[in-house]
Amino acid sequence: MKSALTAARKRLLAAFEAALLAETAGWKAWPEALAEPMRYSLFGGGKRVRPLLALLAAEATTGDAHDALPWAAAIEMIHTYSLVHDDLPAMDDDDERRGRPTCHIAFGEAHAILAGDALLTEAFGVLARANWPAERAIRLVRLAHEAAGSSGMIAGQVLDIGGAVRTLAQLETMQRLKTGALIRAACMGGAIAVGATAAQVEALAQYGAAIGLLFQITDDLLDAAQDAEGDGRNVLHHMDLNAVHAWRDNVAAEAIDALQPLGDAAATLAELAHFVAHRQV
Repeated sequence: MKSALTAARKRLLAAFEAALLAETAGWKAWPEALAEPMRYSLFGGGKRVRPLLALLAAEATTGDAHDALPWAAAIEMIHTYSLVHDDLPAMDDDDERRGRPTCHIAFGEAHAILAGDALLTEAFGVLARANWPAERAIRLVRLAHEAAGSSGMIAGQVLDIGGAVRTLAQLETMQRLKTGALIRAACMGGAIAVGATAAQVEALAQYGAAIGLLFQITDDLLDAAQDAEGDGRNVLHHMDLNAVHAWRDNVAAEAIDALQPLGDAAATLAELAHFVAHRQV
């Protein structure tokens, strides 16, 4: 990352980390056997992509991201819960994440399951405690439910583990649900939390949908070797490298085009789309 995006990322994520620490301060009153794996997972070195998108979206619409901080915290808790559960032996059976043992390896399966459950529950607690107007709060709770639940992220995980991905269309559907739904919601919710207009929220919904797909395409390009079994869950199983690069570039252009109603205020979001399209990690 560089230029305006670098500065915005540093500034916004510093505010986010402070807000997240404040939101989790009450965990010290909980049983340590629960709080420790929750903290281990939530503060485990993630890129904070979803909170950053939420806060950038807020600034692009009203110029101030402060009221979007609870939304950013809740979205990161939901994302973290999904990772804890995805890593379990019954799901992806991963032993390492971000260079450390996964939660169930470090604390045992039972405590990892409970930590994930608690992170998801606490995310809705954060939303309930936030000082938003009632109508705005209801919209955000509904958005989180739709993105994380049975019509969003969980549906995508079911498709992923159920062997239902055999064609490119099925792969894109799975990716838009499993990864894209929460990214799209992060962008929309950041705008809703600060009182953005309906037109602004719609622009960010389109941007978020494209960015979510773009992240997955570039992940597939980076992780192509992991599809050695040819199970169809990597886009390179369905398209040659040149075609994937062209698709990536088209989706990046879609993301940037979606920002036109926001004008120059969305320049940092446009820069982020360029970064995602050409990232190496």
